[in-house]
Amino acid sequence: MTESVFSKIYSYRQRENKNSKENFLIEIFAHCLQTDKKLLFDFLQNFDIIPDSETNIKTQSIYEFGRPDIEINIPSTQTCILIECKIEHFERPNQLEDYKKILEGKPLLNRYLVYLTKYYDFKENDNPNINLRLFKWFDIFQIINIENTAITQELKSYLKEENMSESKNFTYTDLTVLRNISGTIRKMDEVLDGIKEYYESKIGTLSKDSARSTRMKDEWYSTYQGFHRPTSHFFSISFGFIWWDNEMVLSSRVYISTAKKYKKTEDYIRLFKKVLKKWKVDEFDDCVTIGLYEPIAQFIIDEEEQIPAMVDFLRQGVNELEALKKVDPMILKK
Repeated sequence: MTESVFSKIYSYRQRENKNSKENFLIEIFAHCLQTDKKLLFDFLQNFDIIPDSETNIKTQSIYEFGRPDIEINIPSTQTCILIECKIEHFERPNQLEDYKKILEGKPLLNRYLVYLTKYYDFKENDNPNINLRLFKWFDIFQIINIENTAITQELKSYLKEENMSESKNFTYTDLTVLRNISGTIRKMDEVLDGIKEYYESKIGTLSKDSARSTRMKDEWYSTYQGFHRPTSHFFSISFGFIWWDNEMVLSSRVYISTAKKYKKTEDYIRLFKKVLKKWKVDEFDDCVTIGLYEPIAQFIIDEEEQIPAMVDFLRQGVNELEALKKVDPMILKK
């Protein structure tokens, strides 16, 4: 009997050295290849190969030189395809070269090494015995349609949620955006500059201006301050712009790590919820966020002077955060 995808994912529960999101996606993708004949056929078209009845797909295969994420064997064509999957992380040193050694140890006619990443990542290949193919997750997204199985279509939805559903090629729209981007960033900086002195007079020191753009890849443009006490807690306060579900919002937000090593996390979550009663609470696998949000579109509709209104909105967030000190005078001390 074929093992369910949920059992496969559960097998990773104790492998703390692995990235859970990558493991999750690897097992889902492999399961879809195993159970959706159309997806497997369309994927193998990239290699001009037709799957046979004995085609085998597996994960976590252990070899002397490593453990490839996915392995596909097609006996009728004497083909082996090893797939290394990445989302944000890079491969370890010599990882792809080690996988080439695994393939060279197989007495086959066709040996393929696939490097599957979120963004295009050029790799050279000097080994004439191995065919290296570079894929993006967008390439997988693109071949899935309504004729695929329900779980494969859920994979497509997940790739879209993880921002892997768009082509990474430039378009004319991109060129128009690039022409205007400096002006847009200046406006966002004007908003954040408008609360910097106000925040620092009441709470603490915000991050350097140059740090605002470091989270652009996560669709944030923000300024922040972190509060960390080893074994006790870690949380940060941020103000800025976030892109959510095709909508841009202005936010004052608290991020609270729920890592097990922080023993007082629950105490701080209760305190934030008690004081910031009107703020939205979201719970994730590794954190809790509590935020005050307003769509940028609302400022455009309601306000003639948008930037001053945005600054006032963020100052409201600062005032409500300052109220935490009345409950716990030490909470905003680094």
